[in-house]
Amino acid sequence: MKKKSFFRVTVACLAILFCVSISFKTPTNSINNTNQIIGVWKCISPLVSGEGGREIIKIITKNRFILWHTFNGEMVMSLGGYYTFDGEVYTENVTLGSPNQKATFGRKCISKVRFEGNEMYTTGGYENDPRVFNEIWERVE
Repeated sequence: MKKKSFFRVTVACLAILFCVSISFKTPTNSINNTNQIIGVWKCISPLVSGEGGREIIKIITKNRFILWHTFNGEMVMSLGGYYTFDGEVYTENVTLGSPNQKATFGRKCISKVRFEGNEMYTTGGYENDPRVFNEIWERVE
């Protein structure tokens, strides 16, 4: 049952992302810069995915991203939009998400990125916000 719910949520998020992507002009990333970052990522730190039933997944395509956070198989938040990546700095431009994320719509989250093996390390945060996120993401696909 949980796998069916996860699949349905994933399909719904991807459908929303596709529909929104055709209505916005997005910046183009060079193939050389995006190859490392494109994929499906699971946050493993500071949140240990699966710990207490929590999981954060991010899908990054050629020009778009979508992220969702689940707790015990239920989605508690989602957001997405387009991004730029120059090989070192990853900037998310949030254009959509769940109602509890409206404060992030139209905002940019800027992170320094480095890769080690199958992991992506990000450090950054939203513009004009003193909070800093230090996250480790593991490539799922």
